[in-house]
Amino acid sequence: MFYLCGFEESQRTRWNALAEQCQERLRAQKIRARDPGAVLADIEMLLGFVGAKGIRTGSRNANLPPGCLPELNAKVSHPIKLDLTRALLKDYPNLAGLFILLRVMDLFRMQGNRLVVCPAALEGWRNLNPTEQYFALLEAFLFHAQSPVLGGESSPYEDAQVFQAVTCFLGQLSDHWRNVKSYEAVRIFGPTGEFPPWKPFLLQQFGLVEIRRQTAAQAAERRGGRGGWYFGGVKITPWGQALAWALIEFMNKREEQMDETAGAAVGEGDEIAPGDSPASLNLPEEAEECDAEDEDTFGTLQPVFQPYFPEWERVFVPISHEPRAGTYIFKVTVSGWRGNPSVWRRLAVPPDNSLENLAGAILRAFGFYDSDHLYDFSYRDQRGKRRVYFHPYTDKGPYSWEIDGGNTDLAIKDQMTFTFDYGDKWQFTLLLEKVEEGPSALAKVEVIESAGAAPPQYPNFEE
Repeated sequence: MFYLCGFEESQRTRWNALAEQCQERLRAQKIRARDPGAVLADIEMLLGFVGAKGIRTGSRNANLPPGCLPELNAKVSHPIKLDLTRALLKDYPNLAGLFILLRVMDLFRMQGNRLVVCPAALEGWRNLNPTEQYFALLEAFLFHAQSPVLGGESSPYEDAQVFQAVTCFLGQLSDHWRNVKSYEAVRIFGPTGEFPPWKPFLLQQFGLVEIRRQTAAQAAERRGGRGGWYFGGVKITPWGQALAWALIEFMNKREEQMDETAGAAVGEGDEIAPGDSPASLNLPEEAEECDAEDEDTFGTLQPVFQPYFPEWERVFVPISHEPRAGTYIFKVTVSGWRGNPSVWRRLAVPPDNSLENLAGAILRAFGFYDSDHLYDFSYRDQRGKRRVYFHPYTDKGPYSWEIDGGNTDLAIKDQMTFTFDYGDKWQFTLLLEKVEEGPSALAKVEVIESAGAAPPQYPNFEE
């Protein structure tokens, strides 16, 4: 059974014994377009395919359109055979992982109904040498890449902390084939599992592992799984072993630092119960575990690998997105199980009004005057990253007052979901119809058009 959350002591001992061998392998490796792995070549192929003019996509998530996927599958370094009549991008793990990297690095962006290459991000990418590009892609994978980039919600089983999951996965491998059992292929490595197939495929494209598909007999044994590509076996490469050792050392040192910080903050005579978290003990802010996005970004691993790769001088810098000036026009409808498309409100939102202000305006627009309930806004930004902002009284942020509408980085025709009152679970869909250019003359959110009678907030409420 694969475990993606930690190491046993025997595994730590094994990796300690490999230290000298792995260090020698790191010193000997040179990064080229197809060595180790073909990830750089595959990325260049996709950038060239989309090109300066971009390609038309019918997907709200700006995914690669289904019609071009067979052609791209034939061009990528590890083509696969699918038994699906109409395969989507998520069904091609050899393409999906590469696409996710390009989206979270902003090299691919949505522009109207087209998927385009971002010129500013591309210029930064071209200024990097192959070693810098390779590690930029690796850090994008370890710290930013998540399945929701492809659309839909993330699986409740998928580990949001990709770095730890990937490191623990590699740490359990050897240079001998390890077969994946049928239930693991579905529950762990299946499309909705903890470690969906685009992740092991990316590891292969980075040259870290070799993988193979389930055999026909294994596929016949599988019950309840959908068609498509399913993971059958894996083994680590010599380069994968060396890089895994470095990641394990980095993870171990981080855990030691967190333990030391927590121990120093608790003080003598205090005990930490097994279920206690730093936050529950009222420890200093630096003792709390941070969100991966806040803690780790491009350049995090440079101190780890630069001693072996001195040519890693520059770090990939994602382009900054300036808030768009103008008035944001949202069409707000009641969605979820109470959804009624004929009932909607059109709101004009100044770019400097926070989502907290927007929440109050939505509730007033629909006659919900009991606002004493928690809520959140969720959406997918132009990098394909899922964002959630919470009511100021929730236990954990980020909070709705911390972001203005102009900083959401929503694309035109993109949507946000506003969930209000977790008991009754009212849901509203906010469609960004347009952004009226020029300085906004509004000081607060205004309702500029309405349709349909709003539903009562408490339809079964009795005085």
